[in-house]
Amino acid sequence: MQKLTGNILLGHQKKYLIHIDEFNYFNGSLKLDKISYFIITTNNTDKYIFVEQFCYNSDGHIYSILFKGQTAKHLSHIILHLNQLNIIVSIDHALYLGRELMKSELTIILDQQYIQD
Repeated sequence: MQKLTGNILLGHQKKYLIHIDEFNYFNGSLKLDKISYFIITTNNTDKYIFVEQFCYNSDGHIYSILFKGQTAKHLSHIILHLNQLNIIVSIDHALYLGRELMKSELTIILDQQYIQD
């Protein structure tokens, strides 16, 4: 058994790593979802996260769906897995939503103001 001294990865394993800075870039362009968008707000007093999804129907009219929950996990499940709501979200949008929901949950825990990116 090999003893680990500070490094978890062995030398030959490190060649498979890609420097994380290569992925931490933003090209400055924002791609909006053509089907819907989300507005996230928090209520630190009641400890709730509110997610309002604004959707466009086939006629181009807008309607909204309001979700309310206390954890990012709960809201993610409701928004992305309830098929009866017929919600379609791109992978990029789902990842963004997950990050923002975690951030909103942390702001409630830390009693901070939530600002959506």
